[in-house]
Amino acid sequence: MFVIPLNWSRSYSLQGQYKSTLVCPQCKKVSVTFDPFMYLSLPLPSTTSRTMTVTVISTDGTFQPSPFTITVPKSGKLEDLIQALSVACSLGADETLLVAEIYNHRIIRYLEELSDSLSLIRDDDTLVAYRLNKDIEKAPLVVFMHQQMEEQYMLGKLTSSWKTFGIPLVARLSNVETGSDIHGLYLKLLNSFQTQAEDVLEDHDTSESTAVEDISLKEHDASSPISNGIEKPPDANGVSALSEAELQLYITDDKGIVKESQILMAEAIPAAGMSRRLHVLVPWPEKYVKQYDTQLLGSLPQIFKSCFFAKRPQESVSLYKCLQAFLMEEPLGPEDMWYCPRCKEHRQASKKLDLWRLPEIVVIHLKRFSYNRFLKNKLETYVDFPIDNLDLSNYIGSRNGELSNRYMLYAVSNHYGSMGGGHYTAFVHHGGGQWYEFDDSHVFPISLEKIKTSAAYLLFYRRVVE
Repeated sequence: MFVIPLNWSRSYSLQGQYKSTLVCPQCKKVSVTFDPFMYLSLPLPSTTSRTMTVTVISTDGTFQPSPFTITVPKSGKLEDLIQALSVACSLGADETLLVAEIYNHRIIRYLEELSDSLSLIRDDDTLVAYRLNKDIEKAPLVVFMHQQMEEQYMLGKLTSSWKTFGIPLVARLSNVETGSDIHGLYLKLLNSFQTQAEDVLEDHDTSESTAVEDISLKEHDASSPISNGIEKPPDANGVSALSEAELQLYITDDKGIVKESQILMAEAIPAAGMSRRLHVLVPWPEKYVKQYDTQLLGSLPQIFKSCFFAKRPQESVSLYKCLQAFLMEEPLGPEDMWYCPRCKEHRQASKKLDLWRLPEIVVIHLKRFSYNRFLKNKLETYVDFPIDNLDLSNYIGSRNGELSNRYMLYAVSNHYGSMGGGHYTAFVHHGGGQWYEFDDSHVFPISLEKIKTSAAYLLFYRRVVE
């Protein structure tokens, strides 16, 4: 639907002019061109940013995994995500973040290239960020994966098998030489997942068989790391007193499938493991499963959890914010690089648009339809647009003589529906403060307070004669 102004017999100009400024990031060469426009196609600021939830995990067992929801540029890079996440989790000056994607209880990729586009991260991905010490940044990485015994019926028979669970835990192999060091490092990482002693006591009090076991432990070995079925506090190094001898660790592949060899307490770590990422598989003894919060260890939120049946809160933005987002300086994309005549090479220049001349009739298109590789979406953002006084004086780059830069709204084209189908209506000002709604063959008066809706798609303004 296209709405033409009333009294079209007057000589209206529909064409304005942009000033486009490009700056080379290397030699600072400036290129200025002027281009015509028939309408302004404005982004909704909500579409220029993106919220992402990432779980931050310590690599020394000092705190539990914590999800942080951050806002990043929708067309941003991994560097933007790490910067926002560093602020959100109060990252220390001596710390760095290692971002990884988790799928099926294992790390399937590390996100380490700061220039990578955030569009490579989907809303249903699950990301973690491991806090690592910068001082030992060059030390090899050890990745621990966990298994527990699960029972299931197959062909009417109860069978048991090892199943991987939880989030892989990561640390640096600094001052780690033997299998005993690896055991101690793993138990230290588990500190933040320990359940409260009261909970464990309650479990033992309600179990007669466990009570008998407690008495036996008392009589047999008072120095055991497990006394009365309750784990002792961590030692001076922050390592849990959970018995190292009862935890068997195995060198494995990056998928945690193959048990290559057992890591023995008194033996040195294989040299191959010290020169690359060392993957370690840890089958959990059954009696230790209750001593740790396995639900916390295995809970990861998605980057963005959408709900198709729940209505999102109404977003609101002013038309001026949309215009500012449109005129904001930004770097060109890698696919749109500019050939610098001074460098004689294609450069990812910065681009800045300015309004140079304005037409008599300004048509504004609100970009409600969003497209990417994975999703097509219509944005229902409520745009608060001026009706009587759209003042563009602060956005015009040249002086138009005696011409006014103030505009009055005279028509709105609305779109109702979704990407798959929809319906158009129009609101038109007839003079004297009277507005009419046009809906197919039906025309009826409408009050001024009903003009602004989240369905507004095209806005038509005419210059105010002063």
